[in-house]
Amino acid sequence: MDCPVCGRESLPGDAHPQVELYRCTHCTHRFSRLKPGVPIEPYNAAYFEQTHKNWFAHPNFGLFEQVALLIDEEPAPRTVIDVGCGKGDLLRYLAGRPATQATLTGVDLITNETASKVRFIEGDALSVDLDTQFSVVVTMNTIEHVEDAHAFVQRIKSLTKPGGLVIIQTPNDASLLYMAARAAKRLGVVLPINRIYDRHHLHHFTPASLARLLESRGLTRVDAIMHNVPIAAIDIPVSSPVAETVLRMGVQILFGLGAMTGRTYSQTAIYRRPAA
Repeated sequence: MDCPVCGRESLPGDAHPQVELYRCTHCTHRFSRLKPGVPIEPYNAAYFEQTHKNWFAHPNFGLFEQVALLIDEEPAPRTVIDVGCGKGDLLRYLAGRPATQATLTGVDLITNETASKVRFIEGDALSVDLDTQFSVVVTMNTIEHVEDAHAFVQRIKSLTKPGGLVIIQTPNDASLLYMAARAAKRLGVVLPINRIYDRHHLHHFTPASLARLLESRGLTRVDAIMHNVPIAAIDIPVSSPVAETVLRMGVQILFGLGAMTGRTYSQTAIYRRPAA
């Protein structure tokens, strides 16, 4: 199987009940392909209210503020689009922040409730007709769901004004949490790896593979934020309150160690489209 980032031949990875996992030894990228008969995860109300309810109930306001500060540094007039905006949590945060002076737009497959100072567009971000380019393009926890990552990044670039800022967040496959899940699998404990490589993510970027993808599309690196997410946002698929508490404590420890070593659960890449 060829790597969807660098095109090199990739090796089969750990066994998983829903997907075939592969790892590219050249660019470090991991990726999944659904097994026959396994449907794509439905993107509907249950996605937000049941399957990933903790995630959407606990937005990452700390990261939102860091993104807001980056937007504030861009020259006026500022235009911002959040590609794959979900319920619009980032945009609603920015709209309620007096210091942020920007025109705000969000695009997603779902219908969003109207919000003051935010224009929501329903449609596929890869094909929906957008009438302008933006000085800041943000996409959070979306690229890992899209089969053609190169086409997605090219679309992000095309939406960005020359000289504009691109901010892309995705989980970090090189994080201690992911490493611990793979190690636990070798010891016969499969719950962590089955969860983090669930069918809803088709790509599992390391900082190196994400950088390779973005730079192959002509974007220029500015910085990266290595960070975790709110511990309450983690969805742990167990029914026992005791087991959930123990597992959540384990995740919290790995988050802390990840913060000290730079191997955090999540990564936010900050790039710029060249001005010319």
